[in-house]
Amino acid sequence: MTTKRKSGRGKPMNLYMRADDVAKIRELTAYAAGNSQRTSDSMIVRAALRAVSANRAFLAALKDAEASDLRFNREG
Repeated sequence: MTTKRKSGRGKPMNLYMRADDVAKIRELTAYAAGNSQRTSDSMIVRAALRAVSANRAFLAALKDAEASDLRFNREG
């Protein structure tokens, strides 16, 4: 019986971001470049995911993101 090996490649995804989110990615990219790190948007997002913890600050940020997302602002 053989076991499947995990692929070294990630799954392509489309993420829809607001202008302020894109600006934050650019800010983080500039910070990395200022510290001699050449990177990509994908690597910035992956690094951010590794840096975040499941805590109250994350929940507050999630509520803030939901407040700015029209899909979550339905009244009815």
